[in-house]
Amino acid sequence: MDTKNTANILQKGLEGLLNDITENLYKNNRVASGKTAKSLKVVMDVKPDVIKGQLLGSSVLEQLEYGRGKTKNAGSNASWESDLRNWMRIRGIDQSAFYPIWRKINAEGYEGTKGLISDPITKFKNNFAKQLKTQIVKDFSKNGINSNQ
Repeated sequence: MDTKNTANILQKGLEGLLNDITENLYKNNRVASGKTAKSLKVVMDVKPDVIKGQLLGSSVLEQLEYGRGKTKNAGSNASWESDLRNWMRIRGIDQSAFYPIWRKINAEGYEGTKGLISDPITKFKNNFAKQLKTQIVKDFSKNGINSNQ
């Protein structure tokens, strides 16, 4: 198979995935500062016999989809205080509401937004498989079974 074409299919697919996740973040009102959406990036490593593509992004994405359970030890979770205060500032929420919000999230956690990243990933996998199959059939038709590409 032609490595260059395969790498191109993968890169375009990952860029589409990046765009779909970013669009989902905005569509579902899961963007405050935009840092999480901006953290997404496609990284490719293409060698003659190995193609590696990755979509990297903030670990916050997982919590945005799957949510967060209650805090077992509230004192150990103090590091996100500044994140919560910043989120409140961006959203225009008065800082006097900090403690009730902090307490509620620590006591109950929060539910994520189902499909936020998993739906675009499923779409990517299905499209990539179709495009790769098309490329394999095309290469086979052109070069036959003994192709060394």
